[in-house]
Order: sequence, then structure tokens, then C-alpha cells
Amino acid sequence: MQAASVSAMLRDDYQLLQRYLEGRLIKKILYCTETKVSILMENNVVLDFIHLEDEIIFDITLPSG
Repeated sequence: MQAASVSAMLRDDYQLLQRYLEGRLIKKILYCTETKVSILMENNVVLDFIHLEDEIIFDITLPSG
């Protein structure tokens, strides 16, 4: 039986989300619809999750300064 493999891109995405989300609290939900959620974290990082057909895309916006 062959072990399941995880793509390097998916692993990188997971590590990126972990870096900015783990142990952080949500400060405010900025936007929420059927296809998009925008969240402000306690460290002023904004996370956008967008659902497009069969995939979820995320974008991380770091605080300026």
C-alpha cells in the first residue's frame, strides 16, 4: 500500500496559515458572504478566504508599518 502524499504547495499554504493564525484571536469579521470571508486578527493581519467552484483561495494582508 502506497502512503498518501501531500503536495509541497499545500504544505506551504498550511505553514503560512499556521504562522499567522495559530494562537491568535479573531478581532472582527470584516466581510462575510456565501463566497468570501474577510477576518481581522488580533495582530492586525487581515485574512481573506474566497471560495471559487472547487477550491478555496486565501490571501494574507500584513499590517503596514
